[in-house]
Amino acid sequence: MKPLLATALVLMVAMTPIKGAGLKEDAKSFAPFWAQFKTAVANKNSEAIAAMTKFPFDYYGKQLTKADFIKECDAIFSAKVQRCIRNAKPVKHDDRESYSAFCGTAIFGFEKGDVGYQFTDMGEND
Repeated sequence: MKPLLATALVLMVAMTPIKGAGLKEDAKSFAPFWAQFKTAVANKNSEAIAAMTKFPFDYYGKQLTKADFIKECDAIFSAKVQRCIRNAKPVKHDDRESYSAFCGTAIFGFEKGDVGYQFTDMGEND
């Protein structure tokens, strides 16, 4: 009986996720998204950026459709913002599966949804 109990205890411990392991996995899944997003921004590829965006898109409190977003893409991703995004280091939020990237007075939000990470909002960095 003792060997069976010991085996069960070892299996339970082995199957218990290590605290923090999910964060590393989460960060790994965000990294490919971030690389693709940065590339699309650098190439001014509004269609590719839109494909990585959740709609309606919250742009400083205004809800943009995909068509509106594509029209505004040049304004959203000015040359200054493009340079910033190239070097930005997104920050993970502990309370949910989301990241923020800061560019001057703007904050860019990214959240994990059913289809992976998406660009979800942009607003004032207060």
